[in-house]
Amino acid sequence: MNNKVSKVQIGMFLYLICSGLYLGLGDIILLRKSGNEVLLAMLLGTIIGIIPVLMYLKVNSYLPKLNIYEKSTKMFGKIFGNIINIIIFLIYAFMLTVAIRSIVIFITSKYMQNTPYAFVGLLVLITSLIICFKGLETIARISQLSFIASILFMIIIEFFLIKFVNISNVLPFINGNNYINNIINGAIYHASSCSVLTMLLLTISKSNVKNSEKYNKTIIIFYLISSLSLCVVMFFVISCFGYNIATSFRYPEYILLKKIGISGSELHLENLLAFRWIFYMLALCNISLYGIICGVKKISKNTKTNKIIIIIISIICMLLGEYIFGSIPHSIILIKNYYTPFIALIMFAILLIMFIKVLFSKKESNN
Repeated sequence: MNNKVSKVQIGMFLYLICSGLYLGLGDIILLRKSGNEVLLAMLLGTIIGIIPVLMYLKVNSYLPKLNIYEKSTKMFGKIFGNIINIIIFLIYAFMLTVAIRSIVIFITSKYMQNTPYAFVGLLVLITSLIICFKGLETIARISQLSFIASILFMIIIEFFLIKFVNISNVLPFINGNNYINNIINGAIYHASSCSVLTMLLLTISKSNVKNSEKYNKTIIIFYLISSLSLCVVMFFVISCFGYNIATSFRYPEYILLKKIGISGSELHLENLLAFRWIFYMLALCNISLYGIICGVKKISKNTKTNKIIIIIISIICMLLGEYIFGSIPHSIILIKNYYTPFIALIMFAILLIMFIKVLFSKKESNN
């Protein structure tokens, strides 16, 4: 493995990552935050989200041979740089915890009922460890296949659901006196749960990208594609159910998939079609684990020791997912109330600090 990937593969990876916190979790949170204004909130959130994406691209182009940990030390010195690196490492660990838990909860509730959390969690973790230990090229290839499969699933789903669309369920776009507050809250959450996650890609240095010309354009295009696909999903949820009914479900999109069926058949097609959720969450799991691997490698150069440390940290993250987030309703409340101010804001702050440092560094070099 030469750990060289194409810009299109990174774009596909970005698409999956941006959807990792959305389906099965972010959609119901957005609905409850925004109500009737959810589609307007998502469109505004997409526009706001361009800011962290552009910041990511600027930081990624600076010192292109270095990953986020190495850039941090180079930019801010050993002491302050290591403090930032510890925070970055904890962010990757948190995102791994969320991703593993999301996959396990979905699998155990829809495919493997009454199966212990730890058993399924270990299966997910082993899969992700094998992928990430094989290197960046393997991660990119898995993401490419996952992207293609998820797009095919989405086309099939929307094709069968089009007959259930009722535009009157979407209207009115604005309702009540708190519409401005609803739109802003929803837009901020949408941007923080999608575009801010581009920071996680800084573990992949630009030097690992083959033919990186027009890399920035590719990333922006795939970000817009991911945002558009999420808006389309929400449109179908709202237009088929209406706002009030949609907010009563924990997994509104999964319930929507139950409308798809073959006449005279008892096949549960929703379980097959919803499998694309795992592609999204596995991508988030992989980038988070890869971030942990890069962080451990910066501390220790011993390959065997590194693998042991990474495995131990990964197992701890998996176990913490069950004890921290608890039941599904409890986890939704936690993410709704605490993700944006305590996780996304920190991620954005680190990205902003690095972005400002890059601007000043370029000015100094020009002088």
